[in-house]
Amino acid sequence: MKRNDAANQYRIEKKEDNRLIVILAAIFAILFLAMGAGGVYYNGSKLYRHINLVSDRVKTEARITGYKESWSKDGDEINYTKMYSPVITYYDSSNHSYILHADYSSNSKEWSNDVTVYFDKKDPSKAILGGFWNLWFGPFIFLCLYMIPLIIGLLVLIYYIGTLKKKKPFIT
Repeated sequence: MKRNDAANQYRIEKKEDNRLIVILAAIFAILFLAMGAGGVYYNGSKLYRHINLVSDRVKTEARITGYKESWSKDGDEINYTKMYSPVITYYDSSNHSYILHADYSSNSKEWSNDVTVYFDKKDPSKAILGGFWNLWFGPFIFLCLYMIPLIIGLLVLIYYIGTLKKKKPFIT
């Protein structure tokens, strides 16, 4: 009789362990889906905005008129690096000036003061910095990178749903 009680106790503990694994797998899948979907949405919409602004063909040469300085902490808490983010001034067709704060920074200032800016005809304050990396390569690479957790999350979710349909335990 003691042997049956021990076997039943083992089965109960194993089921509890399986529930924990199922809960952790579901959390993992949901987190990966949320992170992947958020990244894909953000970078996809960024590419879409860039395509719309560039297709309007409002391109102008702009000038870096200053730098916004900030400090970046290196690996340890002792060393800090001064970072420079360009402040760019550009003009629309009616010679009104606008300021664009670059969405990047580096530890050195730009080599050239001239940059290309694309802006919206209807609202010239909506602008993006030109250049292949900023317009196309960066958002496309990040779009592809965010697809990885999205696909992993979808595969885990599909596998889990498939095991539920077959009435098989997720993990035995």
